[in-house]
Amino acid sequence: MKITFEKTTIEKLKSDTYLFLCYEDKKLFSEELRLIENQLKCSLAKISLEDFEGKEKQTALVYSDKYRIILSGLGKKDNLNLEKVRKATARGVKKAKTLNIKSVAIEILQDLTLKGVEIEDITRAQTISALLALYSFDKYYTNKKDKEIYKINDIILFSQYNSLGKYSGEIQEGIRSGTVIGEATNMARDLGNEPSNVLYPEVLAKKVQELAKLNKFSASVLGKAQLTKLGMNGVLEVAKGSKREPKFIIMEYKGGKKTDKPFVLVGKGVTFDSGGISIKPSAGMAMMKLDMGGAAAVVGVFDAITQLNLKLNVIGLIPAVENMPDGGAYKPGDVIKAFNGKTIEVDNTDAEGRVILADALSYASKYKPEAVIDMATLTGASIIAVGSVASIVMGNDQKLIDELIIAGDQTYDRVWQLPLWDEYDKMIDSEIADVRNSGVVKQAGTILGGMFLKRFIGDYSWAHLDIAATAMRTAETDYDPKNATGSGVRLVTQFLMNRNKKTGKNR
Repeated sequence: MKITFEKTTIEKLKSDTYLFLCYEDKKLFSEELRLIENQLKCSLAKISLEDFEGKEKQTALVYSDKYRIILSGLGKKDNLNLEKVRKATARGVKKAKTLNIKSVAIEILQDLTLKGVEIEDITRAQTISALLALYSFDKYYTNKKDKEIYKINDIILFSQYNSLGKYSGEIQEGIRSGTVIGEATNMARDLGNEPSNVLYPEVLAKKVQELAKLNKFSASVLGKAQLTKLGMNGVLEVAKGSKREPKFIIMEYKGGKKTDKPFVLVGKGVTFDSGGISIKPSAGMAMMKLDMGGAAAVVGVFDAITQLNLKLNVIGLIPAVENMPDGGAYKPGDVIKAFNGKTIEVDNTDAEGRVILADALSYASKYKPEAVIDMATLTGASIIAVGSVASIVMGNDQKLIDELIIAGDQTYDRVWQLPLWDEYDKMIDSEIADVRNSGVVKQAGTILGGMFLKRFIGDYSWAHLDIAATAMRTAETDYDPKNATGSGVRLVTQFLMNRNKKTGKNR
């Protein structure tokens, strides 16, 4: 999709329809309508405005004698924030998509009163939300017309105010970075939505290598023989029940100085999770092709940061497996020696994500990292804790956690912190090994998943993101679709952008 900024007058824009964002405040709403009519030299059909007042969640398709115009409500100006701009934009472009048009022109919200928000941030937010709202995974439909799947090819951002022309550079940068981040998030969604008979560990590894050739990072893949030699028994044991061999994917982006410590991103890559011998109920099991949401997010972040040319060094680690039940599958009661030498008693084979992450988090120590962030659809208990509104964050470095919370608030890919208090640690003690892969008692499931991972981290700053509540949805929202959402891409990319900004100031 092509997204551009046009400084020309509105009536000279070549677009199939126009999208304007409107406040609920009566005076501001009336002023907006007058501006539209004056700029487009048209008269709006008042009858089509009877039920539209600029409230949040409201959209209206308005016809004039010349144009099709979509109005999308922002709500009260005093309550405005960047997320309401995203949602209003998303609702508007989704309305435009139903019209089977090829192009839509979107008004840039000129409101510079938001604290800490620049015009570049507004433009980036509108660009990202438009791209996310227009996403669809339709490659397997043989007749897209029957499904009424329409594509918008061009988005034109514009302003009614000549004063925005002086911000042309900031607007262009907002579009550029927003396009990169939006498309990277949609790519992560594509990876998550692929059926597991199409995308399994070997295919995921090949896709990462293909992406590396297009972007400025390298990718290498460790196979079964190399994993055996390294002693990555967590990855090997979980994969034993599947005919698909495990892969360990390593990505390296060298945007910083050689002496800069890297950030290490670890993503859980279970391309299908049946639960193994501790098999899941059949209802909803098809969604478990999305159990590699953490891996997809890491790939999406790499796609974004390499195109944004961040001046950082970043490593990506993805242990990729299928968790299946057969005669060779790992079993409850087994004991596994992980990469760092610690032993794991398997209590539940459906707690497999933490077992493969144990190897990856141990392996991360070799890079002497600045910080390690893992992303994983780790626990269903996280959905009980916070619903699908936020991901969970835990870790050993409050400064790192606080930075992730800030990045989450900036992007609305939000996180909520849970504790890793010492009292929880004894709940994963084993009678025959160093640790159990599930708790002795059925409580604090999300925290115990984090406590397990903590046993395998090295001497580095670490944050764990449990994205099980946000990486997959059963119903669409304003700009998140049903199924894979790409959760974590915007969050961690923003975190790295913030760090990049700080690094630049220090140099």
